[in-house]
Amino acid sequence: MSLSYQYKYLKSLLKRYGVRGLITKALERKNSPMLAYTKSCGRYFPTEEELLRQKENQPSFSPLVSIVVPAYETPKRYLKELIESVLAQSYENFELCIADGSRTETVAETAAWYAAKDGRIRWKKLEKNGGISENTNGGFAMAKGEYIALMDHDDRLSFHALYEMVQCLNDSFTEEERKMALIYSDEDKMNGDGTVFSRPHFKPDFNLEFLRRNNYFCHFLMFSSHLLDRAGGLKKEYDGAQDYDFVLRCVDAGAVVRHVPKILYHWRIHEGSTAGNSADKAYAFDSGCRAIEAHLKRCMEPGRAEVTANLGVYRVRYELKGRYKITVAAEADEQLCSIRKHYQRLVEKGDAYHLDIQYRKIDFGNHGIEKGCTGDYILYIRQGIRVNPNGLIESMLGICQRRSVGIVGAKIITKNRRVASCGFCYGKDGSLIPLCGGIPASYKGYFLHAVIPQNVSAVSFGCVMFRKDAFQKAGGMDLSMTGIYRDADCCFRFALCGYDTAVTPEVLAVEYEADLAEENEENQKQRFLDRWEEKLMQPDPCYNRNLSLAAGCTYAMKRHQPDFL
Repeated sequence: MSLSYQYKYLKSLLKRYGVRGLITKALERKNSPMLAYTKSCGRYFPTEEELLRQKENQPSFSPLVSIVVPAYETPKRYLKELIESVLAQSYENFELCIADGSRTETVAETAAWYAAKDGRIRWKKLEKNGGISENTNGGFAMAKGEYIALMDHDDRLSFHALYEMVQCLNDSFTEEERKMALIYSDEDKMNGDGTVFSRPHFKPDFNLEFLRRNNYFCHFLMFSSHLLDRAGGLKKEYDGAQDYDFVLRCVDAGAVVRHVPKILYHWRIHEGSTAGNSADKAYAFDSGCRAIEAHLKRCMEPGRAEVTANLGVYRVRYELKGRYKITVAAEADEQLCSIRKHYQRLVEKGDAYHLDIQYRKIDFGNHGIEKGCTGDYILYIRQGIRVNPNGLIESMLGICQRRSVGIVGAKIITKNRRVASCGFCYGKDGSLIPLCGGIPASYKGYFLHAVIPQNVSAVSFGCVMFRKDAFQKAGGMDLSMTGIYRDADCCFRFALCGYDTAVTPEVLAVEYEADLAEENEENQKQRFLDRWEEKLMQPDPCYNRNLSLAAGCTYAMKRHQPDFL
């Protein structure tokens, strides 16, 4: 990339993050375990033998897939590489629909040449350049397939991309569910020459709280034509975030969402691409805010979305309305007094949130919750935990009031300013691994997992808010268990009752004293494993199976060879 472009990019980073923030960002990137991906990326790509095996064993359900590409003045080299990556697919029942909104014949010459060679390549010159949304809709109109996949005009597919997506239709959907299927995959980035691969995005399964703050679905995306009819095409008023608005509308229309945890898409980084410099498309982020707010309104969970310094990532403030009965239950007098003092001052000033707050010092347990806490929502803070009361209840209540959420936890950091946990993931051996554990508290984590609220499988009860009715429905705490195994056991029972667990890093709790288990940790782990063995045998849906389960190494690549079939 040119020096002028790099200068412009650096200037935009300084404006967003400041000098200190930019230094922290640089240090985090320098220390990222994902830097090793560039040298080891080959193990995430299929071998020639694997591709041959896929070609010889096509899925039993093999629908026509229409790959839609809105093209505009695409450099010849990029378009050729895109088309060649499609023609090399191990799944062969596809068509490539290129909707060309260009002024010149740059795209036409290349597309027409390939179309003459292979009837699966279809190209159409649009009457005018209507922008990304209208041009994509022009591609939708060309598509004949039962399923549609989207590609940007300068990117490439992994050679097994379509096979894996169609295999997911066979393995993970019922016949009825296929009508509303939406599937996304993992992805990485490549340089302008397409010779260096980096920054792999190993994503969680469908995670609504995470999706509401960034379009992590992104690439590779495939969906049924029936779902497209239900949700409608792309909307020009959301240009720049048109794909974000689209997936949110698909979710709201009842999409059955699945995730293929494999690198199937290579997003090219070059001057002018969103992958290269998001600041060049600042208009997109206003569109993103409006897309989120429209989605929240459709879900009858109104709120406000705001742009953050991390462009493409949004802060969501759920609307609080009506009167809420809250019990603040803490084990330490000091923490209880700090919160009471803060909120009494707000009430005296005419607090608009209408919070009816009860304060109670308790030792955590079922008896204390059922007999001593009258609130509909319980904010519990364990001994040895300190949290800033400013905005504490509002931040946690905003998420906890959602119909699907039963419990929300804070991000826990140590007194040495390291992340203790941002929720927990699990392993099939019963291990509970703190997400982002051990990284500096100032770091934002892999794809910002240390700063974005999201659904997780378990949280620490160091600082949590939960719905009292959900807690009672789940059967309360099993006090024969201790430590994080007690906490995770309760979160798992919330899930059995249909409630999500969420973590919000926007609430930061400092752990000055660790929660000491009363029993041997291995004993607790075995009891947890015995009770939840069936669940633990399934990969954690809030984590990615390509990522490490070693404590202190979450969001690093596993060392073993991935499975392709």
